[in-house]
Amino acid sequence: MEPTITAYEYSDIKQHVNALVSAYLAVNDRHMRSIIRAETIAYVTPFLPEGAPLTQAFLAGLQPDRLSRKEAAKLLPLLEPAVIPFPQFSTKQLGKLFRKVKKLKQPAWASLNLHELTYLGWNDGGSQKKYLVIPDHERFIGIRGDLAPQTVKGVCAICQTIGNVSLFVSTTKTSGLGTYTRNGNYICCDSAQCNRQLTDPQALQDFLAVVRPQR
Repeated sequence: MEPTITAYEYSDIKQHVNALVSAYLAVNDRHMRSIIRAETIAYVTPFLPEGAPLTQAFLAGLQPDRLSRKEAAKLLPLLEPAVIPFPQFSTKQLGKLFRKVKKLKQPAWASLNLHELTYLGWNDGGSQKKYLVIPDHERFIGIRGDLAPQTVKGVCAICQTIGNVSLFVSTTKTSGLGTYTRNGNYICCDSAQCNRQLTDPQALQDFLAVVRPQR
């Protein structure tokens, strides 16, 4: 089966399923719970591959009243074969995206779920740098910037969610005359968590428009 669900759509589905579980805990009226369940199923179904066995199994798993968080956590991974994974770049491929970095720290690939990544981000605590690889149509853009060690509660410029964010400062060339601009944005320290919260790619594209290197 060809994967058709994007990572941000997968995150959106997960958030709606988790909201359904929360509603089950908060709503005592059985009829109201059935309405909320029907609305959730109606919302997530268009994202799913039509007629696929995993779709049938997933939707069937949403049917029981009082779905628990533990049951939801087991149910959601059923969709991963239908989710488009983020590519796992080789050391050489990443090196081409960050040509000016002599000793590029590699992402901890083993700890990442590629089905949850709309973009790739990792930190180099030793140099207080953060690296981002962001898709842009048919190619990928590498962004390198300084990441402040202090974290604050705020809205992430990428996922638009309130959480632990740090100031990310990148430098972009603004003209052919050698003029450079430093751009600061507060973004999630934990890019894996940021991806799990990212349900709309527009903010990511807006962020890229500000920080992307100019040719």
